[in-house]
Amino acid sequence: MRTREEQIEDLAQTLVDETGAGDGYSVLVVREHILEAERRAEQRVRAEIGRDSERLDWLEKLPLADIHKFASGWEIGINHISFSEGKQTLRETIDAAREVG
Repeated sequence: MRTREEQIEDLAQTLVDETGAGDGYSVLVVREHILEAERRAEQRVRAEIGRDSERLDWLEKLPLADIHKFASGWEIGINHISFSEGKQTLRETIDAAREVG
């Protein structure tokens, strides 16, 4: 994996080659775009971690919850009632069960 600075230099050189724009300007523009993309990625990760925390908190509060993985997908049983049968990920299964219950 290349460093951020290597990516910036490579992209800046590509901009110079393709557009003829000045090198210093290209580096600044590319750096801004890469940093913004990194910030957005970090925000998405933090949001997903928050959703996972909500899922775990919800599961923790359930009485008599059973989680099973079958060949056809995941299933959550709450008080011996099956919810969200056949979802492919545990996250999808929890979200489906939360919508019903």
